[in-house]
Amino acid sequence: MENITLDSVYNLLNKLFSKVNTIELEIKEMKDEMGLEVRPEYIEKLDKISKQKGEKYNSMEEFDEAFGVK
Repeated sequence: MENITLDSVYNLLNKLFSKVNTIELEIKEMKDEMGLEVRPEYIEKLDKISKQKGEKYNSMEEFDEAFGVK
């Protein structure tokens, strides 16, 4: 069985931490790029929807009753 030292574990954790940071940065960049590709007509639809009055429910039971869920 191989003897694992604290230094080797520490080095492995540092490499993993670095990789996670790189992945998180790439995901953030992808999200930023995706945000630029939203079509203007979609934004208009979202604006119309957000101006509509919504229904409020005090509990899940009220919500279920409103939509006929048993």
